[in-house]
Amino acid sequence: MDGWAAGSLLRHRTLGRGLVVAVEATALHVFFPGQETRAAAKLRWPDARPFLDEDEQGADPWLSGLTSFTLDRASGRYSLAANFIRLDEAVAAFAADHPQGFAEPVPGRRAPAGMARGAAWRAAGEAWNRAAGDGKGAALLENGDLDELARRLLGVAATVGHVAGLPDAAEWKSALAPGNARRQFLGALLGYLSVPSPARARFDALAAAVQELGPDPDLAWGMVTFFPFVAAPERHGLLLHPSTCHATARLGSDLRPQPHPTWDTYGRLRKLSARLLDGLRPLGARDNVDVEVFLHATGNRRIAAAPRGTAGRPRAPARPASRPAGRRLTRRA
Repeated sequence: MDGWAAGSLLRHRTLGRGLVVAVEATALHVFFPGQETRAAAKLRWPDARPFLDEDEQGADPWLSGLTSFTLDRASGRYSLAANFIRLDEAVAAFAADHPQGFAEPVPGRRAPAGMARGAAWRAAGEAWNRAAGDGKGAALLENGDLDELARRLLGVAATVGHVAGLPDAAEWKSALAPGNARRQFLGALLGYLSVPSPARARFDALAAAVQELGPDPDLAWGMVTFFPFVAAPERHGLLLHPSTCHATARLGSDLRPQPHPTWDTYGRLRKLSARLLDGLRPLGARDNVDVEVFLHATGNRRIAAAPRGTAGRPRAPARPASRPAGRRLTRRA
């Protein structure tokens, strides 16, 4: 249809810049952010053709990154989630709640309310550096001292306490118990961390090793991404299921998570995290720890009123359900 395809940017003479969401034989579905509605406009074709031009404004990472559209079969319209919030609005809300931004807390003082989560992640990072950083973990693995390596990683995990989407202490202990599955996991983890940039083959090996541990599906993503995240947050992100996916969907980005961790979903998180980090730098954000804190806050933020141009009041975001305490991992036979 004149070169328009889903994901293309165009300009409407009266509605402004828009993102093509879907293409039908007789219509273009286009999201126009300037219209302050979460629904994409359905432009009849070819009637709309005289009003459309190629977009010459250059790339727009935020607009191009909107992928979380769903089709309402009854109306035939594509819309973002009812609790969708624009990135600039989410950043402004976060700044209002955290006037100090991501500034480091004064030594000896507790982290400001709402920032304790980030402080916990950084404490875990410091624990990793003491336990396994600077080649210490690799040396233990090479020497076959898996018990000591596992003991140290249990100490790293203990620094964050109970976080939804991560195994609890008993589950980590079960996962790192002696056996071939533990050996495979530790080797894949340190192999993944040994390269300067995330690589698909090593990620896939780590995901496969986690699957051999037999985790509950809700824990698999946390087990794959937790240790890399705290070890090198400038390179690796954290995906906690389902809370991270819930938060990114609120911002209009569908990570397309699968039952088991996949490189495609993780790659989507990496791209989104890079965009978020750019938007959060004015608040002092440095790496993916700050991005995760922002996503957690955004996912749990309630919407006070419906955006102009939408019908009804958006539903408040559902908080991720707490999982039962003491659930154990079951290793594969």
